[in-house]
Amino acid sequence: MPVTITPLSHMTVLLAHGSQAADLLQAQLTQEIHKWPEDTARMAAFCTPQGRMLADFLLWKASDGGIAMALDASLADATLKRLRLFILRLQCKVDDASAEQALFGVLQPPGEDSVLGPDAWPCPAEPWSVQRREGIALIRLSDATNSRRLLLVAENALGLREIQRLRTQIEEGTKDDWTLSEVRAGIGHVTAATAQQFVPQMLNYEALGAVDFKKGCYPGQEIVARTQYRGTIKRRSYRLVGPGPLAAGDEIFQSGDPTQPCGMVVEAAPATENWEALAELKITATTTPGTFHARSLDSPALTLSTLPYTLPPQD
Repeated sequence: MPVTITPLSHMTVLLAHGSQAADLLQAQLTQEIHKWPEDTARMAAFCTPQGRMLADFLLWKASDGGIAMALDASLADATLKRLRLFILRLQCKVDDASAEQALFGVLQPPGEDSVLGPDAWPCPAEPWSVQRREGIALIRLSDATNSRRLLLVAENALGLREIQRLRTQIEEGTKDDWTLSEVRAGIGHVTAATAQQFVPQMLNYEALGAVDFKKGCYPGQEIVARTQYRGTIKRRSYRLVGPGPLAAGDEIFQSGDPTQPCGMVVEAAPATENWEALAELKITATTTPGTFHARSLDSPALTLSTLPYTLPPQD
């Protein structure tokens, strides 16, 4: 596969800044914010008091000292308004920083050296690590099947010019290419079509390091912890492959129990011959005889495929 770069215009960057920005996010997200190793990025969920995900974030420390949060653009306005409700007397602000921080996704062959482009930009070698150069944050994401993934953040005008120059030197990718890499990395993101449908474990978020069970309270913490420690996880996300098209929010049916859906598509994209999707499913539906179908049993069958990580043994 060639190296590709894709503008991620379907994502928005929010910026929490001020002396108590970390306190705000510590009290609202599933991730530990205060004890954060330098030069790393991390995932987090933002939940209702019932533990249902309103949004999910990729977090990294911005060059100006704030905390940047990338999320699906369809949820940005509602998420920004909700976060601002909890500021109260805290010395911080949360703003939409998309105009200042543009996002680009890079896919590389897995054997590629840890450099990018003809100028051999050094890149982070380890997943979830961050490096900076000339107004750009380079964030190494978790790998997908057959590709290594980077997020490039243009943090100022100089960084944007450098990335635009890079775009003239390597092949342009598509949003479908990027979404397919997310599916193959086993990382599902909440969108307007699926908001408040999942608790974090349904998207395997604790397996991905996006939930810290040792931190203090946040909205939904009791539900998330109870689900974890009482062994009540009944649904997980799995990779499905088959004819499409498929879309986030599509219900999934299993032929062994045709009366009700057994899950929902989290996100999906076309591949070379089929479509691939990450879908939240009843665990029991994956271990009983039958075939999976999107929207109705009349649609073509979908087959289970592998994830690049192992789900916790309690399942």
